[in-house]
Amino acid sequence: MTIWNVISLMGGLALFIFGMNQMSDGLKLVAGSYLKKILERLTQNRFLAMIVGAGLTALIQSSNAMCVMVVGFVNAGMMELQRSVGILMGAKIGTTITGQLIAFNISQIAPIIAFVGVAVTMFGKKPKVKNVGQIITSLGVLFIGLGMMSEAMKPLAQEVWFQGILRQFSNPILGVLVGIIFTVIIQSASASVGVLQMMVVSGVMGFHQAFYIMLGMNIGASVAPALASIGARKDAKRVALIVILFESIGMVLFLVVSQIFPSLLDWIASTSPDNPSRQIANANTIFNCVTVLALLPCAKYLVKISEWVIRGKDEKETNALHFIVESGYQSGTVLIGQIDQEVGRMHNLVKENLEAATRVFFGEKTIKNSVFAENEDAVDFLNKEITGALIRTSELGISEKEAEHVGNLHHIVTDLERIGDHAENMIGYANQMKENKQKFSNKALKELKELTIAVYKIFDLACKHFNEPKAELYAVIYKLENDIDDMVDKMRNTNIKRLGKMKCEATQGLYFSEILVDLERVADHSLNIAQAAKKFPIEKD
Repeated sequence: MTIWNVISLMGGLALFIFGMNQMSDGLKLVAGSYLKKILERLTQNRFLAMIVGAGLTALIQSSNAMCVMVVGFVNAGMMELQRSVGILMGAKIGTTITGQLIAFNISQIAPIIAFVGVAVTMFGKKPKVKNVGQIITSLGVLFIGLGMMSEAMKPLAQEVWFQGILRQFSNPILGVLVGIIFTVIIQSASASVGVLQMMVVSGVMGFHQAFYIMLGMNIGASVAPALASIGARKDAKRVALIVILFESIGMVLFLVVSQIFPSLLDWIASTSPDNPSRQIANANTIFNCVTVLALLPCAKYLVKISEWVIRGKDEKETNALHFIVESGYQSGTVLIGQIDQEVGRMHNLVKENLEAATRVFFGEKTIKNSVFAENEDAVDFLNKEITGALIRTSELGISEKEAEHVGNLHHIVTDLERIGDHAENMIGYANQMKENKQKFSNKALKELKELTIAVYKIFDLACKHFNEPKAELYAVIYKLENDIDDMVDKMRNTNIKRLGKMKCEATQGLYFSEILVDLERVADHSLNIAQAAKKFPIEKD
């Protein structure tokens, strides 16, 4: 084996992995946010969840990506731990489609496939057409890489030193360990099994040796979701543990059975006696399907084991991210879902402070000043971190619809932070009045009460409209904002009259005037939030 064979092998492996990743990215772009909707709506039944997981993984050609997405959704609280098990198991079945595809060995026409894909990408005008072109190109590149690897590895089978290494692989445990290490390095079970298929086709190793390496490759694939769960909520860590348990139990099952019944491997090989690549693909499919059939009825016990190993509940700091974790930065769809949850949390913090800052004037029980300050710090922190995460989404490849949603989120985060600032202004006035032992008159408090109720309403309606934009609801918000402007104008005039008649002190009148400004600005920002998601023309007076 010459240095050129080594270079060709490395180049083929690079093209193969690149093609796999690009094809997966292209398929995810075509699927877009539909993945999230399907996972949210069709996973209540674990058997249906398994079918959905298998179908979606076959679509995006990556069990790692699917498992990481599930970790992200569970961490964001968008999916329950129990519902995730079926999807995880289905993902392991879906990923075997890649091996079956590789077994067709269409390397000879791969350049033509790549040429067609490049042509579609270059001349296609619509983003979806270009994404399809990317998928076709990646498929061609993938098979070109496979062809290069197959040719480069053929001389390796004749090397005496390599044959000596292969004899060591007759030990099943060693074979499993090699498979785990190789997949941890490549970070893709589909890619690892594809390389293994080419090694068998090239005569580098036999089916029996490759079978145990294949078992280890499936366990190695569980490293990706484990890494994605670092820093995540405990339920997300439990998802990663369930993946490890699933693969490990399946490996032990097949390892034991194959030692007790050696003819099992001969039977699997006989499913495609003339195609070594198909033998490995079939072995991978049989392994995952049998493991799923054995463990799916025991799904609830896997959940209990994960809860027993990873005990307790999450202790969350206010001034920290609760939903955005590393898993989000591997998928635009997951990251946007996690951002949505953080924005919802930011909304709740702002709402709590807004209500506390206004109700204190009416002698109503509110949160402590220390809690208010903690909430405000958290809002400022979230504004910065969410904005950074939104910028990162552009690097992950997202659909047009998702890009539009990201743009809307930029607006709502900014407006929520500004509303938080206005609440901080008002609590400051309240504290100053308390120190000076000042109070508003009953008439002033009555006016202020009516205004705050209207401001609470427009804030809640605006956030509701952001999630579910409707023309009728926007019309209500738009009218309410005008009504609030009218109320503020009347209250300013009344306040001036009270000052003129010496019915209140100048400082009280100044505080009242400043509070009106803050409440009016809250209404303005609420309207901005509603407009961020508006999909119909703005009606102007």
